[in-house]
Amino acid sequence: MGAGASLCANLVSAPNRLWRRRERKGSGDTYTAAIIGAGFISAKRHLPAWLRLRRDVRVAAVCDLDLDRAEAVSREFGVPSAYDDVRQMLDMERLDFVDVCTPPSAHADIAAAALKAGAHVLVEKPLAATVEECERIIEAERESRGRVWAAHTELFHPCVVEARKRVERGEVGDLTGMRIFYSTPVTLMTADPSHFANRLPGGVIGETSPHVAYLAGAFIGTIRDVWARGRKFLSEYTWSPFEDYRLELTGSRATCSAALTYTSKHSAFLLELWGTEGLIKIDMQSKILAAYDRVSQSPWGIGVSSLREAAQIASGALANGFGYLAGRFRNIHDRLIREFVERSVNGLPPSVTAGDGLETVRVMSVISEQLQSQASPAQSGVRMGAA
Repeated sequence: MGAGASLCANLVSAPNRLWRRRERKGSGDTYTAAIIGAGFISAKRHLPAWLRLRRDVRVAAVCDLDLDRAEAVSREFGVPSAYDDVRQMLDMERLDFVDVCTPPSAHADIAAAALKAGAHVLVEKPLAATVEECERIIEAERESRGRVWAAHTELFHPCVVEARKRVERGEVGDLTGMRIFYSTPVTLMTADPSHFANRLPGGVIGETSPHVAYLAGAFIGTIRDVWARGRKFLSEYTWSPFEDYRLELTGSRATCSAALTYTSKHSAFLLELWGTEGLIKIDMQSKILAAYDRVSQSPWGIGVSSLREAAQIASGALANGFGYLAGRFRNIHDRLIREFVERSVNGLPPSVTAGDGLETVRVMSVISEQLQSQASPAQSGVRMGAA
């Protein structure tokens, strides 16, 4: 396995136009989009990405049950219209794209209505709250001309894209395992009793586990067996059932172990992949991928291996820094939304389908069932096959 670093700065060299042909539009027209949900993920991630496509896509409306919030977001980003009723918005606006950024319990109804109105639909993770609701979305897609994308954003992370290519090329040999570590600062969700994640089955893991499920599935294949355990550490947060979790996901190709903690003030998101011929380490936050190559256990071999890994990390950090300074750095939501628009316009299938979203929700449901079945926070999880 080569020791060269993958410089995973997401540097976007934007073409003059985003796509080759324009369905149902004249050469001078733009497409129209609407955002449903005016919370953090919409205002801080999705809307800025849409506005960077302004040459070809006009964001026509923001919709939220809280009209004041919808109006505030529309004013902040210069969006012409704000609504508090989805069906009214769909009746009033002729939309090519609808971006759903609401809590999961509302996804199925909104996606079905947007598809019926003729739009392509991007749905924030998870695709829906239950497997049955995912199936409703898939059925609505079959009956429409629109397409549904599950917003599995981390699959568009440049280091994940690169790692998948390396695995497919056989650079790690036969993939045999994967590990994910995810640390979410306690102040972000756990410490806030009003945060919706604390009301999810199994606790705050319900907000983060979709990332684990779909990332694992992308590498280890269809997940066939799930084991989950939760542990309570922070007694002062009585509304939180657990703050520390361990998962074992057995796929058709390999197995993934995941540790998710919500007990620390620190943030981290790390991936490791290993096979018969090598190992890959990814720091998702700093966007650095390093190939770990230590065949020899002699002091010399360990020293050389350590220097190679350090050099990859240093060169990756330097490249990322120059990318930021040059203004060429784009986040994963930019990649996701650009690809969603481009492939939809050109009649290409979704990169992440509604079926992929259903598979993630299926794994999540097994995780939450096992966590809820624990008689007490100290009890071990019960191993059970994913249906």
